[in-house]
Amino acid sequence: MAKTKTLKVIPIFIDKQKIEIEPGTYTASELLEMAGENPTETTLVLRVGNDLKQLANDETVEPKPGSQFVVFHTGPTPVS
Repeated sequence: MAKTKTLKVIPIFIDKQKIEIEPGTYTASELLEMAGENPTETTLVLRVGNDLKQLANDETVEPKPGSQFVVFHTGPTPVS
């Protein structure tokens, strides 16, 4: 009986929201969309220790398990 390879997923966090993704390379836009954000109105920022690295929408990143991202809103601020 052949073993079937199971896809492993890794947890990452975008604005403290846990998202499970397959290991690999993603653009900042793809990660924003997975978090339910609009890439034209937001910027993805990678938290590395106490430092923040802003990512361009077409910039690629290979998230590690537990990677933490922050979303900066660049579009117009909604008025309530």
